[in-house]
Amino acid sequence: EDSAHNPPAGGWKRMQIVEVSDDESEEEQVATTAESEPFPEIKVEQNRAGIEAAKSQANSLFAKGSLDESVRWFSKAIWVSGRANFHVPAELFSILHSNRAFAYVKLGNWRDAEADCSAALALNEKNTKARYRRAMAFFNLDRHSEALQDVNQVLQ
Repeated sequence: EDSAHNPPAGGWKRMQIVEVSDDESEEEQVATTAESEPFPEIKVEQNRAGIEAAKSQANSLFAKGSLDESVRWFSKAIWVSGRANFHVPAELFSILHSNRAFAYVKLGNWRDAEADCSAALALNEKNTKARYRRAMAFFNLDRHSEALQDVNQVLQ
């Protein structure tokens, strides 16, 4: 029998492949299963109030200049929102991405800022802050025509 076509007794596990480069932190280099919880030490209640509390904590950390910790809290809130078995309003989900993007902007992490802004805009195309932050990211990624498109949309 060909073992490639017969799953093991426990079934196949889906793995997330993480590309590694020299400038990424050790934390980002660890390949994780799709089901694993990011930042298990950060506890967020699995309800809207928990997500709002995590957002508030992340915003407070951002205001104090604790940008990396702010990113961790936004990331946890986004993770909880994405797998929630309750309704998370698209506007709230969009704001979480947009706020994490702002922390990435302050950290000079333009690629992740652009990705978060694009996710925020996919959830709520009227999120002007996300569009403006994405324009900044595009500009710093030397994607000037895309930056100009976003700026023009912000100004309309």
